[in-house]
Amino acid sequence: MSLTLKKTPFAAVVFSLLISCNTGSTISSVNTAVIELNSTTVPKEDPEASSTIDPYKSKLDSDMNSVLAICEENLTKANPEGRLGNLIADLTLEKANEYCVAKGIPKADISLLNNGGLRTSLPEGEILKRRVFELMPFENEIVIVTLTGKKTSGLFDYLAYVNGMPLSGARMEIKGGKQYGTTIGGSLIDTNLTYRVATSDYLANGGDRMKFFLNPLSIENLGHKLRDAIIEYLIAEHKSGKTINAQLDGRIKTIE
Repeated sequence: MSLTLKKTPFAAVVFSLLISCNTGSTISSVNTAVIELNSTTVPKEDPEASSTIDPYKSKLDSDMNSVLAICEENLTKANPEGRLGNLIADLTLEKANEYCVAKGIPKADISLLNNGGLRTSLPEGEILKRRVFELMPFENEIVIVTLTGKKTSGLFDYLAYVNGMPLSGARMEIKGGKQYGTTIGGSLIDTNLTYRVATSDYLANGGDRMKFFLNPLSIENLGHKLRDAIIEYLIAEHKSGKTINAQLDGRIKTIE
């Protein structure tokens, strides 16, 4: 048996199957009907509902289309480091430490994020608020994870293995998938010390295979979303007359 459905403009083809109830469960017949889609079959827009929703929609559209900052060039992800990753990691460390000071707790030594969490680029020219929501669509919050020196060294082992992630406050070299000459705040990493890492709550819970974050010495939620920190930073830079830019500074580099 074959069934041919003729295309009908502005119409929907509805069909039903009658299945026999024996153990073979075969189709016994097919019934079809064409329902024309026109002004009498499609519900009209409710004027009362529209009048209630439209003001909120207009306000939301206006807010999401507001200009947060001006970017000097298109910023994208890359490995072992990229301009976008450097920008977001640097501002995360800066904003996280502002929040730490406000809460009266010690600052973070470094920040670490993941390229997978950055969902788009930042364009050259105007950066609209909606673009930041596209860049960071998740509700992740900034946390401070305190790690032993040994676990912190494991963090850099991971970065060497994956050939880099957005990082700020530290520098390292990668050769053959292993870390070399790693420094934090200008000093070689010391496994006898402890280090405070600003990151997202998702990564702090072991996301993106970051198992070194599990069972830390402590974890503190700063009460600020990462996306909000990005927005705050961009607005502040714009108000001060600065444009947005980021450089490749060799914070993570591969060597032969």
